[in-house]
Amino acid sequence: MDNADLTGKVLLLLTRHKVIDQWRRDGAQALRSVFENANYRTELVFCDDPGDMIEHIKTNTRPGDIVAIGGGDGTINAVIDPICQSGTVLIALPLGTANDFARSLKLPDDPLQAAQAAINGQLTLLDVGRVNDKSFVNAASIGVPADARKRINPDLKRWTGAISYAVANWQSWHDMPPLDLDVTCAGHDQQHLKLRQLTVTNGQYFGGGLRPRENKRLDDGKLHVFAIRADVDTLSGMDIGVALLFGSVDESELALTLECDDIHIDCADPHPILADGEIISKLPARFTLERAILPVFAPNAFTGNAINPDDIADGDALNDIAIDSEDLAIRMEAIYGFAQSTRLKSICHDNSRVLRDILRQLELALRPYGLPLSSPDPDLHSMEQLRDKALSWVITDFDARLASGLANQVNMLLALLEDCPIDDKPEQIRNNLTALTKALADIHAALEAFSAK
Repeated sequence: MDNADLTGKVLLLLTRHKVIDQWRRDGAQALRSVFENANYRTELVFCDDPGDMIEHIKTNTRPGDIVAIGGGDGTINAVIDPICQSGTVLIALPLGTANDFARSLKLPDDPLQAAQAAINGQLTLLDVGRVNDKSFVNAASIGVPADARKRINPDLKRWTGAISYAVANWQSWHDMPPLDLDVTCAGHDQQHLKLRQLTVTNGQYFGGGLRPRENKRLDDGKLHVFAIRADVDTLSGMDIGVALLFGSVDESELALTLECDDIHIDCADPHPILADGEIISKLPARFTLERAILPVFAPNAFTGNAINPDDIADGDALNDIAIDSEDLAIRMEAIYGFAQSTRLKSICHDNSRVLRDILRQLELALRPYGLPLSSPDPDLHSMEQLRDKALSWVITDFDARLASGLANQVNMLLALLEDCPIDDKPEQIRNNLTALTKALADIHAALEAFSAK
């Protein structure tokens, strides 16, 4: 499918109880205007549940229509197959609790901004995971996460959002017996494993902002598997939790990780399988991947298609450097607010200000080339800050763990800069990249000294 196949119609399906009162009164005029201003005919329907949405997709669309879905990850999961079967194109509007699919697409957390970013973005095809022939886009889990799903308190979820997931997982971690699993991945020998959980991810995010691997994408043609052994104690489990916050599970000695596209799991007991926030199947299970089958409109920050290589060399790399550097600055500002060590506070405060000054100049220099394509989502960082604060109450060396996570981010940025030639860049961009490299090296040295104390 390409842009020539589009009909010019957007079917806007919103979860009724998740939209603001004003949108129910005025027919979500502000949201409809986003699509109408982009010259699309827009039809709005408020839906009571995903079943309503599926019925409208089946009866009120034709191939080439765009279907904008306002809901959470469970709602997105429910419409995957109808979207693929109808020949329509998905736009995800984050109205749920975690909105991991939207984050993996680099969509803003605000539904209006997400609509603008998507409709002005690019048509692309995403991979879809299957478990026992049921679809998922973010992740599917066995063990603790699936058990925790039934423990989530609806009132706590309403008030604390993704924090409720952490509370439920904490309860399941202590109460649930380990699983005896036979795991076979394509190209690998069968392993008999005693595990607390096994998670198969297709997207970058799952579970309310957790990310096993920083560079996992919805279109990379791979499933990423990580598992936590049964003998991992509570403190070590928290180590893995921190690694999930920073996308560095592959570097953890406490988790098993691998990549493949066909996974068989056998077990004597029919344990439930959680996918995209909902229980959709049970063991035994076969996980597979269907590549490039889900048509979506994704923002340019995800596709990178807005960059004209004739305008500036290494545009994709420059875009990643600018966005990831701002992400680091936001993260350091958040850590400053609750770090216990005055030394770590000082590192975060002083260096985030230096980064901000450099980034302002770099963004001005990149703006004539249409870069950067987006900004990090501050709402996601607010959620992570709240979760980190909660973790800091129970982990005595949390400052050291935060410093380690920051160091990982700095190292990845330095690697990006090392791979991006600067001699052929305009002078202002070249000077800012040089200043950014020095600032990151200074942050790395400060964090290394802090960790060595």
